[in-house]
Amino acid sequence: MALRILGVSCAIFMGTWVLTGGKDAAPATTTSAFCKIIWLIGVPCTEVNSAIVTQIKAMGSYTLSSVTSAAIQANHTSGVGQIESVNFTMTPTSVILGCHVQGTSVSAVWYSLFDNGINFCNLRNVIKGSGLYKAPGFLEFTNEWLCLGCGFSAC
Repeated sequence: MALRILGVSCAIFMGTWVLTGGKDAAPATTTSAFCKIIWLIGVPCTEVNSAIVTQIKAMGSYTLSSVTSAAIQANHTSGVGQIESVNFTMTPTSVILGCHVQGTSVSAVWYSLFDNGINFCNLRNVIKGSGLYKAPGFLEFTNEWLCLGCGFSAC
């Protein structure tokens, strides 16, 4: 039984390590609610970038800060005036000629640690609204350690 628990613990640790690229799930100074999601999408990153930017512009609660071919930075303002920093980074994949996308959303205030999945919804709503979730080869990776509140969010 102890060996089984050790095996499961190692698998969870390795899965989290792989998803975070060997880095912490949230920035070291983060004491606020945060979310990190990784998507694999079977379309070129240029198309992914364009779809995300178009969707952010269409959503009134988002403000674009910076757009490059590899990264998109924006801010989201919730209905109660809370601000979250939302970022998407894109890296081309050679296996399926698609795109590896990493999305992060971090609340600006310390007392929002339990945000009922707002940061998860910030990312999920952009991807869903853009239609990228219907793209060939779409896969989404996250868990409660990487994305506080993802399990009980209601986007």
